[in-house]
Amino acid sequence: MIAESLGRVLNAQAPASGVWFSLRDCSGITFLGFEVDGATVYTLTFGTDNVGTATATPAVIDHYYGKSADVQNGVWHRTAQTASNVVNAADGTEDYVAIEVLETMAPTINGVKYPWVRLTADTAGPTTAATVTAVFHDLAYQRAPQNLRSVTV
Repeated sequence: MIAESLGRVLNAQAPASGVWFSLRDCSGITFLGFEVDGATVYTLTFGTDNVGTATATPAVIDHYYGKSADVQNGVWHRTAQTASNVVNAADGTEDYVAIEVLETMAPTINGVKYPWVRLTADTAGPTTAATVTAVFHDLAYQRAPQNLRSVTV
């Protein structure tokens, strides 16, 4: 029998914009953002806990992937950028984005680790805010989906 991917190699949570997630027990989180009818700004913040008691905004995103919402012709393309904690997704060509945050990107400042991460979408366009989903990948412990631990506590 082939094992399902949920619980074996990935876990997921939505909605995810503005939510603190633990990088514990995974190699990283890929945030998938979707928004049409306006450019979207995604801002990455690391924290010491699940309420953001202490935060840091290191410049760790040097690329992301985007594609058009056009189902027939939308293909992923890589967008390189100067390392930052912000992604400015273009309207039309980057309606759908994938922003990967690896556990190794979490900073340690003055001996304090920042193992919590939050990606916040701020829509600059005329419509509703972007939808963000967090996909946790390369899980350290394989479990049945109903036995996966909470990613927010």
